Amino acid sequence: MPVAGYFMVPATERGATIQTFLYCLISASTAVALAVGIRKHRPEPSSTWWLFVAGQVMYTAGDVTYYVASQDDASYPPAANLLYLSQYVLVAVGLVRLIRRRSPQRNTAALVDTAILAVGAAVLWWVFLIHPTVTAPDINILDRIAATAYPVMDLCVLTVAIRLMLSGGVRQRAYHLLLAFLGMNLFGDTTYGLLTLTGSFEDGNWPDAFWLLGYVALGAAGLHPSMRHVGDPADVRSGATPYRVVLLGFATAMAPAVLVVQNLRGAAKSDLVVVGASGVLFLLVLMRMAGLIAVQRRLAITDALTGLYTRRFLSEQLRVEGERVARSGGSSALLLLDVDHFKCVNDTYGHPAGDQVLAEVARRLSTTCRASDVVARFGGEEFAVLTTATDPENLAVLAERIRTRMSESPVLVDGRTPVAITVSIGGVAALPPQALTADDLVNTADAALYAAKRGGRDRVVIGDLEDRTEPAAVHRDALSDLDRRIQDWAAVVAEAASRRPDAVPVPAGAVSAVCAAWAVMLSPSRERPAMTQDLARAELRRCRGVQFPSHIVDQFLALVATGEIGNPAPASAAEDVPVAVPA
Repeated sequence: MPVAGYFMVPATERGATIQTFLYCLISASTAVALAVGIRKHRPEPSSTWWLFVAGQVMYTAGDVTYYVASQDDASYPPAANLLYLSQYVLVAVGLVRLIRRRSPQRNTAALVDTAILAVGAAVLWWVFLIHPTVTAPDINILDRIAATAYPVMDLCVLTVAIRLMLSGGVRQRAYHLLLAFLGMNLFGDTTYGLLTLTGSFEDGNWPDAFWLLGYVALGAAGLHPSMRHVGDPADVRSGATPYRVVLLGFATAMAPAVLVVQNLRGAAKSDLVVVGASGVLFLLVLMRMAGLIAVQRRLAITDALTGLYTRRFLSEQLRVEGERVARSGGSSALLLLDVDHFKCVNDTYGHPAGDQVLAEVARRLSTTCRASDVVARFGGEEFAVLTTATDPENLAVLAERIRTRMSESPVLVDGRTPVAITVSIGGVAALPPQALTADDLVNTADAALYAAKRGGRDRVVIGDLEDRTEPAAVHRDALSDLDRRIQDWAAVVAEAASRRPDAVPVPAGAVSAVCAAWAVMLSPSRERPAMTQDLARAELRRCRGVQFPSHIVDQFLALVATGEIGNPAPASAAEDVPVAVPA
């Protein structure tokens, strides 16, 4: 290997020339390998890898410039320094572009962690490299600036590399090789700086191995097929892993530890800088803790499936609203929503499909309500909206807008199966001087929701705090009779389906949903007359394969045709069921 051959060259004047040639050859070969890998594997974005190529070309040009200039002048050529430092800038820019590609979303936790680790490393660099270089005697101003610029640039590249490591995502072989290149360069530069301060650095010695192995790692990263996926987006991580906590603990303790070492050495010239770094680290740790607390609180009050607030958070907001109204007046209102026949969706399409329906209901509900409203998942397929400055008329308008929004288009399950959904809504608005408690609002809204479901579903019922009786309680007997009729029909359908030669399992929830829909369509209410059987049959056929399973609808209509299932029992009381707000 060229790297091994580099250290086998005899330590003669001619050997030094051969070493320089091999060093430049390996450095230039890295740029060629990167270019070949880009052309072959076509990574996205390729501009990131071309920046690495440009950086390597600059570094090789710096080596050539240094070698040519040093033949006539023993001083370090400024042009070589400019070329060397250009590599750091190009590599840093390439890493930043790679980070933005892998982490397109803002990740404050990763930024704070990067700052903590970078400040901890900066303390070491300042105390052992930068400060001794700045204060070293017998160095001209240009060499002092150049010698200081290298550790500063190392810190910049290290900071960006730390951010890359904290970005998460899949870590391909090319990703690890790229990190190996950065690590080797960092070790090489640090070793060079320390040896230079002690006056023991010599060209062609063992520290060159760090740079050479880094070039080999970078070339291998460019040639590896996985380099095309290094820029793939990664999921945002909270960063609260044990490994990261330990790493942050070491970084935070770095400044106090260095201060102790400096005091033991009797070198206190950097105490002020180290103490300042300790203060910065303390503030960064406080920011990190505040971020973790905010994340945990957000997780505690957010429903994982829908992204809405939890019932616990809603209960707390109801209590706060009650105190606000008692203190300064105003109004408050609560809506409770229930997805109609949701059990049928789970039984027919499976629970994953039911989860998709709930998530879509939550999305539509959030986009329909105001930003100041508290929208929460109340439990199961029930949702709640707590709103303020709303009288009963405006609350009815809001509820009707929500109901219409839910039913205006079916939900696509698995991206291809449309499932029609409707919701029943019960609400209550409290105006001064009404007594307002959380239990009053919830109980009255729940009773109104019960009335909406019993009255045929897909409707709105607004309750009244002054009337604490259950809205549907007056006609419970009539409705219970209708429920019994629906259960009898469901038993008839299930029995008939089981006798078929091609019998398939019949979900009980789906059968009950079809029977309930038939009963609602044929039962009159105050806002609409009962449908004829022909219209009801047409409506069921329209829902065939969309809201209800096809074979259950076919079986049900076949029993209707034979007369085994007819009209529901006369429900004269249905005309007195609390009226939903008309569309």
